[in-house]
Amino acid sequence: MAIKVTQGAEGAQGPLILLSTGCLFHLPLRQVADIAAKAGYDGLEVIVSSPRIAPGPEMDEIDAMCPVRSLHAPFRQWSLWGGHLNAWRATTALANALPGTTNVTLHPPDSGMRDAIQYRWFSKASDLNHILDTRGRVGLSLENLPWPATPTFGRDPMQKLLETCREKRLGLTLDVCHLGVSGRDPLRALSVLPPDMIVNVHFSDARGHMEHLFPGQGDLPLNDFLKQLAALAYKGYLTVELQPGAFPPGPPEGLIPILKQLLAQVRGLVSGS
Repeated sequence: MAIKVTQGAEGAQGPLILLSTGCLFHLPLRQVADIAAKAGYDGLEVIVSSPRIAPGPEMDEIDAMCPVRSLHAPFRQWSLWGGHLNAWRATTALANALPGTTNVTLHPPDSGMRDAIQYRWFSKASDLNHILDTRGRVGLSLENLPWPATPTFGRDPMQKLLETCREKRLGLTLDVCHLGVSGRDPLRALSVLPPDMIVNVHFSDARGHMEHLFPGQGDLPLNDFLKQLAALAYKGYLTVELQPGAFPPGPPEGLIPILKQLLAQVRGLVSGS
């Protein structure tokens, strides 16, 4: 899926920089949209964490406040939607109802016992775009999840994920901190991945097994990673995806200058300016 590059909020040519609603999941979606808009972000990636996040006036209002560019499909409690497949279908139905949403990020089911039923139908699904009714407008992308430091049976999980993306005609959501906690070098990973497959980048820091840290709180070479994205002329989405605990305590309004400063730093590096 190709995502049209547009001018960023400060006039810099480069990827659209989104704020994941997971950064502030303890706040109402409307408030998160207001904070993201005031901080200057190009849009939101909304984590679909409840069946109440569905087409209707409330989501239309949120989209008008700060454009919903991407959705993150449910990755737990699928029974709330009537099952895993229904949860994914509900997410694409919401994407189809929002005019600016062009990507749905999916967690690929694990082959272990926990996801056995989901993995079975997913592995046999040859046309997810048809099954989930993307209508030729919304793209689907698989996210790399934390992996063991040593590949099972010698198979590289990233190559296996890329094969799945190719077979099912899906894009890739590249999560930087998941690479870090898996003991993988994000710079090396980016150097060997097909750039045209990456449609979304989840951006945060990591240290050890601690994920979704504020840039600088972890050990990942994030500045160099952004410069490498700029060198590749990356034109997908770049989604800031932090845990709420990564922010200093204080009123929600105090997050606006923090997010605005982070945006300026990220945009400067990823646009090559």
